[in-house]
Amino acid sequence: MKYFLAHDLGTSGLKSSLFSSEGQLIKSVLQEYQADIQGREATQNPLILLHAVIKGSRQLANVVNNQDILAMSFSAQMNACLLVDENGDPLHDTLIWADTRAEEQADQLIDKLGFDRIYKITGNRASANYSLYKLMWLRDHKPEIYKKAYKMLQAKDYVSFKLTGNMVTDHSDASGTGAYDINQGIWSDEIINAANVEKDLFPDIINSIEPVGKLLPEMAEQMNLSGDTLVVAGGGDGPCATVGAGCIGNDEFYLTYGTSAWIGGTTDEPVFDPNYALFCFSHIIPNKFMPLGTMQAAGTSYKYLKDLFEDFELSAKDYDQLANEVPIGSDGLVYLPYLIGERSPIWDPKASAAFIGIRHHHDKSYYARAVLEGIAYNLEWILQSFRQTKDIKEMVITGGGAISPILRQIFADILNVDFIVPQNIQESTSIAAAIMAGIGSGYYSDFSVLEKFLIMKDKTKANLENVEKYQNYIPIFQKSYLNLKDVMTDLDNLR
Repeated sequence: MKYFLAHDLGTSGLKSSLFSSEGQLIKSVLQEYQADIQGREATQNPLILLHAVIKGSRQLANVVNNQDILAMSFSAQMNACLLVDENGDPLHDTLIWADTRAEEQADQLIDKLGFDRIYKITGNRASANYSLYKLMWLRDHKPEIYKKAYKMLQAKDYVSFKLTGNMVTDHSDASGTGAYDINQGIWSDEIINAANVEKDLFPDIINSIEPVGKLLPEMAEQMNLSGDTLVVAGGGDGPCATVGAGCIGNDEFYLTYGTSAWIGGTTDEPVFDPNYALFCFSHIIPNKFMPLGTMQAAGTSYKYLKDLFEDFELSAKDYDQLANEVPIGSDGLVYLPYLIGERSPIWDPKASAAFIGIRHHHDKSYYARAVLEGIAYNLEWILQSFRQTKDIKEMVITGGGAISPILRQIFADILNVDFIVPQNIQESTSIAAAIMAGIGSGYYSDFSVLEKFLIMKDKTKANLENVEKYQNYIPIFQKSYLNLKDVMTDLDNLR
């Protein structure tokens, strides 16, 4: 039996998993860590991720004969900007996906190239969330750092460099920078020149399933792994979740719910949304694409609510039970889940969260349900864009929050879809990383091996009576944001 290590580099923690070559999850270990999110600033020390990967690998290396662990790979948070010097040492804390300070820089590029032109080249909007604009922000606000920079790296790429000594990225992460031509699969000279940044800062691009290299001797020793262990490039968490959800065929779609949440799928061609609500990445599957719409604060909203009520002893499951005691629509309490601005579908970094329709009898349970419903309303708004061209009646659901049958039912009723539930509902990104490690090491030939890893065990069907009731609330949710948009902007300008 051979084995593969999968590292899921999240925003708030690392899950390291050991899979057998037969697709069995042998063991997972979780390490929690912090990101520093203050308003529109969101940063993270890259060394935290590196040390977590080393520790997680070492813990799992002791579970089996380490000579039988052939390779490791990664699923990782995207849209980051980390500048390193020629030695690969970080010059600052990483500006992570949630950092939206670069709105002015995005506007500058729109003025030069036009919004539509940028979207047609990259498959993505010009948005402060993307790496390119953060790079421009560092150039403008931290010139002493920018001048020392040798490369701009993503989360997993910094880790794989420290493990192997080789500095590359993959197509999925490259497509999440805002500087990548999704039609040609290369860095866009037109975008980079217009942004007035150096092309040399962008690393070489390889396929997600290609090896970056073998472990450096000192890293192999720290991890208690063989020096022959391969490090395979891996990919962004969005495309990885798509594979782990079983959506490897054309026009297969899923929803994942974690710190953030998104709806995505696999297609044979890039998808360009006429309303620009959706965006598109290159896939971890060569020559495939992943259209998606993602929201910023899903699980983050629940955590905010628990902190607000100082319910540190209660779990998300406890809050789900409270939510289940409240009728559909939370008796007119509406939650806008825009704690850190929003990407899809409104693309408004100045948006803020709000509870609307508060009455004196609305207690904690009403707030719990309103938060779940607000997240689901926003995801339904995203789904509307997909449904302009796709007939979506069924989706796979994954992610830690999706363990809850109460959450799944609320989401199914609001989105009017039936959800297929995988057995390893929390392992979707890890499964993808394990498969990439297997392909990169030559043990597997392609992603069809997914059938070894993924078993569908359950289904949550939309309740048509509830679907009809929610149709009255969906337009109210959208109207609430649209009517408050100017107020949110004014408040953000005063902060």
